[in-house]
Amino acid sequence: MSIGRTFPEAVISVGDASARVKAMRITCAECGAVAYFPHQTGKARKPPVAAQQNFQNKGWVVGSGPRKDFCPIHAQPAARKGHGMKEKSFAAAATAEPPPTSTVEDRRLINMKLAEVYAEGGYASPWTDQRVADDLGVPRAWVTEIREGFYGPEGSNPLFDQFLAESAALQHMQGEIVEARKGVLDFIRKANDEAAKVRMRCDEFDSKVREVQALAKRVEREIGR
Repeated sequence: MSIGRTFPEAVISVGDASARVKAMRITCAECGAVAYFPHQTGKARKPPVAAQQNFQNKGWVVGSGPRKDFCPIHAQPAARKGHGMKEKSFAAAATAEPPPTSTVEDRRLINMKLAEVYAEGGYASPWTDQRVADDLGVPRAWVTEIREGFYGPEGSNPLFDQFLAESAALQHMQGEIVEARKGVLDFIRKANDEAAKVRMRCDEFDSKVREVQALAKRVEREIGR
């Protein structure tokens, strides 16, 4: 019999901050919101299927893997249009189960990691709040809180900024090429129209020449009598 999906584990605080238990964690693939299911107190340990049922009872979509897990806000496919948008991330985080309180040691480790990967107003490529959270195995909300407190707004990734700038320049260049091509095609069409008119006039001219030549021969015959 299947034991259900397995989930990453985390140590969280329950009750007062001194009580620490092991919990299974699920993360929304759309916005990074998290929920926890305490599964071990002492030696007693609950199976993953219990965590899966718990998350589903709270409105989560539990997929076949982490990339298919979605919080209650993004449970419906229609709600996943704004993948990665901060506004939806905050809304989902508010609806999903709030993360436990971080300890002094948690905050110290996060701050040390941020000192390595965050500088000059933004993350070094390819780091983000979510990547730091995944690397340390902590809720994204902890990383966001400490990053905002010590470093200010998240800022953007310089490499991503470069990609956006160059993509915009490429799109602008493409627009210019499309307009230039349209102009050339219009010019060719007009030239073809004018060429057709010239050919028609030439045909009319040739016809008139033959008529005049025939008339000239008649005149010669009449004069020669």
